[in-house]
Amino acid sequence: MPRKPRIESNQGLYHVLNRGNYRSQIFESEGAKKSFHRTLFEACEKFSWEVSAFCLMSNHFHLCLGTPRGNLSEGMRWLQATFAMRFNRFRKENGHLFQGRFKSLIVEPGRHWRDLVDYIHLNPVRAGIVDVVALRKYPWTSLYYFPKRKSRSEFLDCSWMDFDDVLEDTQGGWTRYSNLLAIKGTVDRKDIEALDQRMCRGWCIGEKKFKKELARDLLANQAVVRLETEALAELNRTEWDVLLEVCLKALGKTREDLQRDGNSVNWKKAIASRLRESTSVKSAWLGDKLQMGQGRNVNSTISYYERENKKNCQFAKRLERINFRDI
Repeated sequence: MPRKPRIESNQGLYHVLNRGNYRSQIFESEGAKKSFHRTLFEACEKFSWEVSAFCLMSNHFHLCLGTPRGNLSEGMRWLQATFAMRFNRFRKENGHLFQGRFKSLIVEPGRHWRDLVDYIHLNPVRAGIVDVVALRKYPWTSLYYFPKRKSRSEFLDCSWMDFDDVLEDTQGGWTRYSNLLAIKGTVDRKDIEALDQRMCRGWCIGEKKFKKELARDLLANQAVVRLETEALAELNRTEWDVLLEVCLKALGKTREDLQRDGNSVNWKKAIASRLRESTSVKSAWLGDKLQMGQGRNVNSTISYYERENKKNCQFAKRLERINFRDI
C-alpha cells in the first residue's frame, strides 16, 4: 500500500514526534542528547524552521514547529538521517535508528498551540526525570533556552505566549509561565493518558470546526498540496541562487570571477561553507555553481576548510554578517 502524502504548507504548524527503533533508548546518554540537539539546531537554520517547543526523552523526541518554506518532510529526512549517521558512526554500528516515518499532526493556532507547548515542556516531569521546580534548568527542552533572551537562537518562537494575557517575553513572564506549568504538572496516570491521546493521536490537534474546514480545503486543493512537494526542489534551487548572488556581492565578486578563479580559492570555500551551514544546499549544486568540481570533492574541501582555515578567513567573517532570514 502506498504511503499517504503528508500535508505540508508554508503556513504549517506541526507536532512532530518519533521513537527509537524497537523503542530503544537512543537518547539515554548525554552524548546522544547533545548530538541530536546540535543536529536539530542545524536543521532549524538550514530549513528556516520556527520552533515553539522541543523535548528529548530517553527513547523519543517531540517538536512543535512552523515551516515557512513548506519543507517539513525534507527537513525531517535530513534531521533524522544526519543524526542516525553521526550516532552510528560514534557507536560503530549500522541499521535503522528510528522506528520509521516520523509522525506529524497539524496544530490549530491559539489555545491548542499553547496546550501543546505546555505538554511538550512537561514531558520530563510526567516521566519522573525531573520535578517541575527544576524544569527550567533541565537542558533538553526548549524551556531551558527561551528565558535566555539575549543569547537564544532566532528560530526559537515564543509567539504562542500571545494567546495568554498574563504571559510576555520577559524574565517576569517566564517566571509566571513556570508557575503555570507547576499547576498543570500532573502525574496522574489517567490524566497523562488523556493528554497523550489528545496531543499524539490522529492527524490534527484542534477544534472540530478547524478540522472540518481544513479537511474541506485540502480536498478542494489537492493539486496545490502536491505542487508544494513537487516544486520544493525547484524552489530550493531558486533560493540558493539568490543567496549565492548576495554572497558574491558581499565579497565584491561576480559570476565571471567564478569562472576565472580556481576551484579551491578561499572566497569560494567561504561561500560554500556559509550556504551549507544555513541551507539544505547540495554539494553537487555547489560544485556546479561555484566551479569547484564534483560534489564529493566539494564536500571534503569544505570540511577541511572549516576545520583548518575558516576561523581566520576574512571572507568568512564578512559573510557571517549576512542574516539570510532577512533576505
